[in-house]
Amino acid sequence: MILSKKHKNFESYNRTIFLGETIEGIIYGEIKFVFEEGNAEEPAYSPKYPEIDTLDYSIYFKTQNKTIYVFWDSKFYCFGLRAEEIDLEETPNDYEQKWDVSNTEMWINLLGKMIVDFNIVWEEVPPKTIYPQAFILKLEDESSIILSASEFKDVHQEKAYGMSDNLLVTTNLELGRELKLI
Repeated sequence: MILSKKHKNFESYNRTIFLGETIEGIIYGEIKFVFEEGNAEEPAYSPKYPEIDTLDYSIYFKTQNKTIYVFWDSKFYCFGLRAEEIDLEETPNDYEQKWDVSNTEMWINLLGKMIVDFNIVWEEVPPKTIYPQAFILKLEDESSIILSASEFKDVHQEKAYGMSDNLLVTTNLELGRELKLI
């Protein structure tokens, strides 16, 4: 697969916003549906495996200097990943319910760790559309975070399906490979 200048610029931009940042907090964003009033009392995101959370929309990485907002969108093709640097206080949105998950088992040991590498897993949709299916963040302690625009569709959940309006998030690189997140 040959990446265009647009793809290379996208990857370069994302590397710039992630690299060197130290994770201070993690927030999950779930879409507030029209039929729901106010804030939900319980999160709807769910762990399908002890080490994978499935989110319907986004994740926020709070760092020392900024907030990095990762979500699925259609910049290259429907349901690829995208990241933006935002000021969460100045640019809140009213279409998401946010849950601080920083102190959960998945994230507590990654707080205070610096992001030292960033890669995009590119996928190709025939005939020639290439889109960002997953982001892999490598931390200073050699741990990894996988963010994939994927979901589980079958009852047995032995494989994740890409190009989805859902995010699968894990810190287990081996499990991510086994389930075809990357």
